[in-house]
Amino acid sequence: MFALSAPDPMPDEGRCSPPASGLLSRAAGRLLALWLALLVCACDGEPRSEGPDWKAPRDEAMQEGFAPQDGVPDYALLWRMPPGFRGFCERWNREAEDYLLKACESRFRQLALLAIEPVLHRSSRVESRRRRALQAERLREELRELLHRRRLGAYLVFADSRDLPEDLVWEDGSDEPELGSPKARKGGVMRMAIRRSFPTTLRVFGPNSTNATRRYIYDDLDIPLVRLHPATGRIIPGTADRWAVSPDGRTVYFHLDPEARFSNGAPLTTRDFVTSLFVRTSEFCAEPFYRDFYLSNFARITIYSDRILAVTLASPRPLAPYYAVVPSCCTSFYAEFGPDYARRYQWRPVPTTGGYRIDPDALVMGSRLELERVPDWWAAERRYTRYSCNVDRIVYSFIAEPSKLRELFRVGELDVCQVLEPDVWYEELETEAVHRGYIQRVHFNNIWPRNSLGIYLNCSYPMLRSRKLRQGIAYALNVQEVIETVFRGDYSRSGSFFEGFGEYSDGSIRALPYSPQRARDCFAAAGFRHEGSDGILHNDRGERLQLVVSSRVDPLFSTCMSLLREDAARCGLDLRFETMDDTVFYTKVMNKQVQASIFSWGFSPPLPNPAPLFLSSYACSRDGSVVRGTSNITATCSPELDRAILSCLKAKTQQEAVAAHHHVQKLIAQTYCWVPGWHCRFARFAQWRWVCWPDEPECRFCPPRYYDPLDSHLYWIDEQKRDETLRARAAGESFPEVLYDIALPE
Repeated sequence: MFALSAPDPMPDEGRCSPPASGLLSRAAGRLLALWLALLVCACDGEPRSEGPDWKAPRDEAMQEGFAPQDGVPDYALLWRMPPGFRGFCERWNREAEDYLLKACESRFRQLALLAIEPVLHRSSRVESRRRRALQAERLREELRELLHRRRLGAYLVFADSRDLPEDLVWEDGSDEPELGSPKARKGGVMRMAIRRSFPTTLRVFGPNSTNATRRYIYDDLDIPLVRLHPATGRIIPGTADRWAVSPDGRTVYFHLDPEARFSNGAPLTTRDFVTSLFVRTSEFCAEPFYRDFYLSNFARITIYSDRILAVTLASPRPLAPYYAVVPSCCTSFYAEFGPDYARRYQWRPVPTTGGYRIDPDALVMGSRLELERVPDWWAAERRYTRYSCNVDRIVYSFIAEPSKLRELFRVGELDVCQVLEPDVWYEELETEAVHRGYIQRVHFNNIWPRNSLGIYLNCSYPMLRSRKLRQGIAYALNVQEVIETVFRGDYSRSGSFFEGFGEYSDGSIRALPYSPQRARDCFAAAGFRHEGSDGILHNDRGERLQLVVSSRVDPLFSTCMSLLREDAARCGLDLRFETMDDTVFYTKVMNKQVQASIFSWGFSPPLPNPAPLFLSSYACSRDGSVVRGTSNITATCSPELDRAILSCLKAKTQQEAVAAHHHVQKLIAQTYCWVPGWHCRFARFAQWRWVCWPDEPECRFCPPRYYDPLDSHLYWIDEQKRDETLRARAAGESFPEVLYDIALPE
């Protein structure tokens, strides 16, 4: 802190007073000194500490996480933890115990209500008896699992490595095919564009963290405990070099790779998984998802040493090691975690275990961020990762305007250009640069869960609470005409909300066809029977049948909405369209402040996860108010759907999981809260010929289980080809025209 100097004393009588100009000069000098002091504070004080160039303190600067009287093993006594951690384990265990107690009481109450329902409603119909029997069976199963969890005892447990079961069978997943190519060259820069607004935060959790940019800078980079092989779908190592599953299929033991580190150099230990539980479930991060994530999916986390932890699932599941993965957080990075977390950490790049990290010196707020390859990356020589993360830097420019993006690609300022629009693929790529072979086209057929693009109806709006009206809207939207006209029939109409999950997707579900008559019948059943002079329907109160659909700024969506609006009017529906900036749009959708939206969720294999999108607890609170900031953007509240979702989470075998997910998808379709849109079964992009891909017997171009092959980071830049291409272009020489059409493996 800087203090102001005391003013000069008044000159004594008889002393010569300094001239006025001297006083002004001295005053100006003091003001300058004060300004410089404030500038120093601004540069080295609190504001800078919140910026992307912030460095985490050393472990020694943090508090000890445990005291000797806490009774934890010696390895935990050495842990330094973020502020406020002391006593967390006891608090969390009490919270988990309270959660289980309330969950058991809730099931007991529901079973009691089912038992007395025939008396209250005097119903003995066979259908009612069957419904009650099914509900009771499901509730009893859930209750058995909850009681089993209560018998296990504490949620977070510290043990000794000598307490490990002796009959564990460890696996290392080392028999799967290699990924990438040994011909890959290290070095160079990959320049790409993201057609989104710049993110409002670099945090990985907390307010506004679930944005479209996160996958590029965190999700696709971070290495979890174990992963699914993108070619075979089987489990391969991640930060755990081996794992074992208990005989009952509930508990998975993970041994951490001794070399695993975060991108800031901090070693990965079991401490970082406890830190993750602490910070993600804290009230300071203001994100209710993670508390439910931990309590619903896991029954216990046991720490055996700095290298070994065990995760007990809430119930046995197929692919248990994959579903037992819990996230980690670099402990020293959260050394300043506290009530101001959202503000303090807003622009701090989060360390990951992946091969790239955000370069704070190259960050240009609002327009560009760069990833630099992590020096001495711990997985650089590991199987399945040694041929990935080949380029030294990845430069992401945020360009919302497609024409500007394509022009930058055409002149060689970008190395790759995503091609989403059919007219660009079929017409705009018929250029000299393509015909001369400087630019190559790629059509990549993939095996991947499809985005749930469609029109999401916010059921918290009074008009949209009517299921019949929502059904009428589904009949009134001629999505197939959009597919045929705008996408030239290349895309497919979605049916189930969860397309592309193989046997877990219910292929029998079909979107409602466009039908003006059926739409008007549904609207009439919802009270909109009177047709105005413009053909739009009204109800008895004179309310106009109008639906406002919001979207991010995208010319493609504008074109689609123009077609939908014209056909909707024939059904008596006035369809309006509004656009807004990406960030504003996303915030309003998550806070359920729009009537309807063109939106899309991206999914990952192997199984769907309907819980965060449709559970009632993410839509309405107990007092009936709308819950803001959750992924249930349709505000769907359905007890029947809630129970079905819980059945999915608790399915023990693959057959049970398939049946449960099919049931959930049918119930989602019956809510009509989502009008299915369109999806494609491929990715298309154009690239300059210096961008190279593997061409190996077991890895041609890229394994199929990637939504976008660029997410694999298996590409590399051939600098010799770059020079060769630029020289040929200047001389007017040509190469063979190339179209990579990557078929699905047999």
